[in-house]
Amino acid sequence: MASIKTAIRNSYGMLRHAFWRRRLGSLGSCPDIQPGAHFEYPGNIMVGEKCRIARQVIMRANTDEQPGIDVANDVCVQENVLINANRGFVSIGHGSWIGPCSVISGNGGVDIGENVMIASHCAINTVSHNNCRTDIPMRDQGLNCAPVLIGDDVWIGIGAIILQGIQIGRGSIIGAGAVVTRDIPPFSIAMGTPARVTGSRLHPDCVNEADFGFESLDIRAG
Repeated sequence: MASIKTAIRNSYGMLRHAFWRRRLGSLGSCPDIQPGAHFEYPGNIMVGEKCRIARQVIMRANTDEQPGIDVANDVCVQENVLINANRGFVSIGHGSWIGPCSVISGNGGVDIGENVMIASHCAINTVSHNNCRTDIPMRDQGLNCAPVLIGDDVWIGIGAIILQGIQIGRGSIIGAGAVVTRDIPPFSIAMGTPARVTGSRLHPDCVNEADFGFESLDIRAG
């Protein structure tokens, strides 16, 4: 009986992957697209080899950019992540990990480097509402969009928020709950609201994962 259930589950997985392979802009080999993952405007979405797209992930690529969402090889996107490339783009580099319940808004463009770790409940935002006028609602005053660039080997702790127009340099650590409102130099340690640089990884004194709120785990694990 167990072998029959396994065979049925494997067959369902193969059918699911075949379904998305016909609809996505491209899909690499050995994907793990779990039930409940959802792609809107799939022709504008590219997913690389050995990627894991978990349950209830939503990728939305309503944009003229090609591709609207570009996921490189060996990327893991965990449960309940929303990646929205409405009128913009989102690029996620090789080996990066996006934690559960995070939101990436790519209206102004988001470029995430390789081997980046983004913990759960983070937000990357590239758009805000103009608000100079008081005679009309802010929602009717238009949008201000600016790209976010995150370098390779960056670690972003639980619940951090990255605002539009920000660049985070290679090898930096952003503490849990930080709100990043200005650029962060490479190999910096930044925390707080608003985030400020409190140290450098180039110095010998180091910190552990407990200080920054990122789960100590194998980033390829389910």
